[in-house]
Amino acid sequence: MPRLAMTMLLTFALCATATADSSRRVSPCPVEGDFQALPSGIDVDSANRVWCRMKQQVHAPLGLAPPPVFVGALPSNKYSAFVFPTPEAPDDLLSIEIASTTMQYEDPLFVLWALGHELAHSLFTLRPFGFETQDTYPASLPNVQHCDPEFQRVTKGAADVLWDIYHSSDQRLKMVSLEKDTHGRECAYSSNLNRLQEGRKATY
Repeated sequence: MPRLAMTMLLTFALCATATADSSRRVSPCPVEGDFQALPSGIDVDSANRVWCRMKQQVHAPLGLAPPPVFVGALPSNKYSAFVFPTPEAPDDLLSIEIASTTMQYEDPLFVLWALGHELAHSLFTLRPFGFETQDTYPASLPNVQHCDPEFQRVTKGAADVLWDIYHSSDQRLKMVSLEKDTHGRECAYSSNLNRLQEGRKATY
């Protein structure tokens, strides 16, 4: 009887392990569209879940590969940046840069969210061109995207995906609050500026 019980326990453990291993790759996005590597300190599996969810939300090809990600020096008010070629800077590589200070001082979960925010920029920049890469893109695109309700919904979705993985309410609150405060001020300023410009045109 003890031998039978031990056999059953071993069988159960092996099945559980196999199930756990297979669940790591339950994704509608093919491997070719995943991150294959990321800078040290960024969890690849979590980044791929965010990237796959975003592609689904904007109806991008699920096999679309993400842009390369680098760590470097950015202005002190920037957590991360989306870099892309423009007519003024055609040699810039379409890529994402995470500030070295963000990597050093911020929670790894917040770093993932910053990455997700820039991934949204890459998708919304590619979408007008059928997700086909171009030699250059209009320089104004990212600023316009911040005030797009769909863009805001997709970036909030990144926070939701990360909460599903880590269940960190504190970090999720920080992500959503930062997104709301920063873009709220930016979009209010843009809206007021447009109204002023329209008013000036009306007086001519």
